[in-house]
Amino acid sequence: MATDRIRMSGLVSGLDTETIVGALVSAASYKTTKMKNTQKKLEWKQETWKSLNSEIYSLYTGKLDNLRYEGNYNAKKATIDSDIATISADNNAILGSQTLEVRQMAKSGYLTGGKVANPQGNTPKSSELVGDVAVMTEDATIKINGKKITITGGMNMDQVAEAFAKAGVTANYDSTNGRFFISSKSSGKDANFEIEYNDEDTNDSGRRVLDALGLGYTYEDVDGVRTYTSTSDSDLVKIQGQNAKIVLNGAEFESSSNTFNINGLSITAKGVSDRDETSPTGYKSSTVTTSVDVDKIYDSIKDFFKTYNELIKKLDSYYNADAAKGYDVLSDEEKEAMSDDEVEAWEKKIKDSLLRRDDNLNSIINLFKDNLAKSVTVGGKNYSLASFGISTLGYFEAGDNEHGMYHIDGDPDDENTKSKDDSLKKMIASDPETVSKFFSQLFKGVYTDLNQSMRSIEDTRSAMKLYDDKLLKKEYDRLTNDIAAQEAKVQEMEDHYYDKFTAMEKALSKLNTESSSFASMLG
Repeated sequence: MATDRIRMSGLVSGLDTETIVGALVSAASYKTTKMKNTQKKLEWKQETWKSLNSEIYSLYTGKLDNLRYEGNYNAKKATIDSDIATISADNNAILGSQTLEVRQMAKSGYLTGGKVANPQGNTPKSSELVGDVAVMTEDATIKINGKKITITGGMNMDQVAEAFAKAGVTANYDSTNGRFFISSKSSGKDANFEIEYNDEDTNDSGRRVLDALGLGYTYEDVDGVRTYTSTSDSDLVKIQGQNAKIVLNGAEFESSSNTFNINGLSITAKGVSDRDETSPTGYKSSTVTTSVDVDKIYDSIKDFFKTYNELIKKLDSYYNADAAKGYDVLSDEEKEAMSDDEVEAWEKKIKDSLLRRDDNLNSIINLFKDNLAKSVTVGGKNYSLASFGISTLGYFEAGDNEHGMYHIDGDPDDENTKSKDDSLKKMIASDPETVSKFFSQLFKGVYTDLNQSMRSIEDTRSAMKLYDDKLLKKEYDRLTNDIAAQEAKVQEMEDHYYDKFTAMEKALSKLNTESSSFASMLG
């Protein structure tokens, strides 16, 4: 650290020229330091504003944006009194009870091939060739849903499965069990598949290959039911793909999968309804009940106020912060003399005070508080947040900078109000329409005013900003130029003084030399 004390350390004059020059330019250097400190504080202020703006913008585009629409207060839930299906409801579902029967589950077409054996009676390995299993005099052509596949004697079992897969099914040869497993790629009647040999083949090569691979069968349709019979007396099993069928309120619906989306309900069938001979339909009906999802609506409102409370406390804390009198930006030397925690606490004191009594910050705080304190008319009656058991604490009850925070009566997570009657939940359950209209209008007011405040102001504020970011940047850039100019001035002053001292040192050196010569002459 520089000192005002002048040390005599010149080579010729005995003067400490560096210290002297430092003292001569100290006033100008101090001015540079003050400028840099001001710019550092401005940088911290910009960072604080960016962080706050980001939090407010996140609230604006997220929770606040959602809650300004009435539709987001129409959450429904659906329950069923049996395990034949799982049910969920969206906001468009009709309130009330409905009957449901599951008549048929969706299935994928599935073929478990008969056990394959080579002429020696052994189970073929995956690498064993078709020609070693089946008697082939020529290539065989088979069809899967009409798509032709060529099987050669030089193909192994895995390659046969790969050929099947290219026809649009899932296929695998299990060498452990000696069987082919083939299935459709999706459930439903239209995704079903059939494997047939090509009638145009000579020597029945297609039929003989399918039989040898445990895949040959015929089928017969009787009363809409298809039955399968192996053509090689193997234990082949074929299951036909089918659609799911349900009956909701007497109307039948069909789907290729077990999931149905009907008028706001999402129904996933889990099993067929029990038969009931006493029922006119022959099936036992289950009851689906759709009701207002009180908890979901309540949680969305509670979640908003949790986020809002954290934000408004932070805003109030910045606005009401103590002045950082006596605190300035630390120099590198000062930081070295302090611990990391001490430096952090010192700088935090400065940062926390940068928005103290800030006009822009005050406007934002008032925007939130004024809008949330408003009343809304619904059905000719005025409502406020207090009408739903949502209010701030009294002056002596609230903590520092917590007077703008809202508390919900009956909230089990709020120590201040959890013992009170839960008016909000009761209102959601008993009068969801009033809840929807009140909160959507209330939050729409906050959203609209925030939108207005975040509009661009030429040369002052960018769009979607709540602070004068352009002015702060201009000030920062101005300080950058001023600091550069001041540093140049200090350098110029130092050069001037060093030139003077250099001239003096040269003159003294010359004088000393001449004095020595004169003394020599005198003997």
